Amino acid sequence: MNARIASVLAALSLALPAPAVLAQGAPAPDARVPAARVTVAPLRLELDDAQLHDTLRVINPSDRPIGIQVRAFGWTQADGEDVYAPTNEVLVSPAIVVIQPGETQFFRVQRRQLPPAGERRYRVAIDQLPDPDLAQSGTAMTRIRFTIPLFVDRASAAPAQLDWSVQGNTLRVANRGQQSARMVSLALRDGVNTPVTIDGASLHYVHGGSWLEWTLPAGCPTGPLTLQARIDGETRSVPVPATCG
Repeated sequence: MNARIASVLAALSLALPAPAVLAQGAPAPDARVPAARVTVAPLRLELDDAQLHDTLRVINPSDRPIGIQVRAFGWTQADGEDVYAPTNEVLVSPAIVVIQPGETQFFRVQRRQLPPAGERRYRVAIDQLPDPDLAQSGTAMTRIRFTIPLFVDRASAAPAQLDWSVQGNTLRVANRGQQSARMVSLALRDGVNTPVTIDGASLHYVHGGSWLEWTLPAGCPTGPLTLQARIDGETRSVPVPATCG
């Protein structure tokens, strides 16, 4: 093992605390330090029925070794916010590797056999750790993180049932079903078909029995409202009741 790889492994061996928030994408690196980005596939994992494991692929398209650490976290929602916690219900192997330039590393993501409890939700975090060779005096080294959702026994849960409403300057969705719903491309229009701006209307999941909210910066819109979104891969258009004042 050469000194370069050994230094990367040394960085990987550092104890990394469980984050309070796991970003779904990767933060922008310091522009002065060229960053190599790995490719992750698939972008979502599901383990149903008798399936106990699946394979995650991480590709290093760069011209230098990249250190990777992969871990699973329990994923719940409370008061409209995602909550993550360490878990031993999902195991990832190997947990720590250095991927050589142009190579693909396969990770085995395996769930433990647990009593049925409906849909279980996790996030698999892929940490691309800083290359010590790129460290510069007086600058912080950026750790890039990707996370992908993992659903266990989703097929056994009742489908999502989404209720939309506007109260004042807030758009709210409540999921009365059991399955989590994936929502993208949220667009809200008022009674004269004018777009209503939604803060943070990007990719979101709402778990069964949970709710999410978004702020409408222009305030409470008037007239009948219509929301259009891609929900679990299907384009939907629904009326949204509003309560202003």
